[in-house]
Amino acid sequence: MAKIGWIIGKKATKATARHSVRGVAAKAQRKPLRSASLLGIGVAVGVAAGWVTGRFTAQEEGRHEPR
Repeated sequence: MAKIGWIIGKKATKATARHSVRGVAAKAQRKPLRSASLLGIGVAVGVAAGWVTGRFTAQEEGRHEPR
């Protein structure tokens, strides 16, 4: 019975991913500048979050020496 639930979950995940990709692609065709700017903002926020997390983790582990 657990295998059936796993198969249904896997199919639902694939369908959701396929739907999301198609939606993003369609929106990029309609408004490419907006899509590119949102992607750029997302990348910038991701990089900033990674940098802050890395600095915070390094300070907690004692690897970072204050100046």
